[in-house]
Amino acid sequence: MTAPNGTFWDLLERIRRSGDVHALRDASLACAQTIGFEAIYFLAPVVADPEIGRVLTSLGFDPRWEERYRSTFYAVDPLPQIAMTRQSAFRWSRDVDRGELTDAQATYLDLLPEFGMAEGFAVPCFGPFARCGFVGVGRPRSEAMFSPENRLKVEVGARVSFQRYVRLVEPYPGADPALSPREMEVLRWIGEGKSNSVIAEILEISPSSVDSYVKRVFAKLGVSDRTSASVRALALGLIVSGDYPRETR
Repeated sequence: MTAPNGTFWDLLERIRRSGDVHALRDASLACAQTIGFEAIYFLAPVVADPEIGRVLTSLGFDPRWEERYRSTFYAVDPLPQIAMTRQSAFRWSRDVDRGELTDAQATYLDLLPEFGMAEGFAVPCFGPFARCGFVGVGRPRSEAMFSPENRLKVEVGARVSFQRYVRLVEPYPGADPALSPREMEVLRWIGEGKSNSVIAEILEISPSSVDSYVKRVFAKLGVSDRTSASVRALALGLIVSGDYPRETR
């Protein structure tokens, strides 16, 4: 295969400036090739439930694997879920604890060599709007491709690629909603599962006032229910998840 033009850093800049998903895909493959890997695939979004639809883009891997992944493998592939628990890239042939896998997941990994995918790096990726993704690079030219330096390059390239992807495929176009301080307070308590009557008690205002604030919040966020409001607010960084002290909010 023809070597890509440019150094790793040149190709990283090409990824960052990609104007559409197709250009991003090609630049990402070229970046992987300059590191020493001939194939790359992307999954997004990645959530705990594998049944939630994921977009698969595969470049350079066996088309038979891609076909089976879309039909059945997606449900038993453990790598995306494992990646979401890791902080950095890992080698899927060696850095996976087989004792934590189901029989179906272990069988999937055992089948990968049949498709030329015995070796590869898996990278967890995180981006704006609370989105998570997964990038896998494989078909290394030699064992030397798994050096610590290359592991870092793979991780950097994958994450820059995902950051560009989530900006090209933005789920909430336009400016952030302009919420008043009181609307932000109401939204925060909605995110914590409080009812309107409880929010009224906490804020020491009338229930009818809370009802009005909730309607305004829904309108500004473009949603029609409390769950959707919480999800979008979290994605936009308007509220945080977890049990944090009040003074850090």
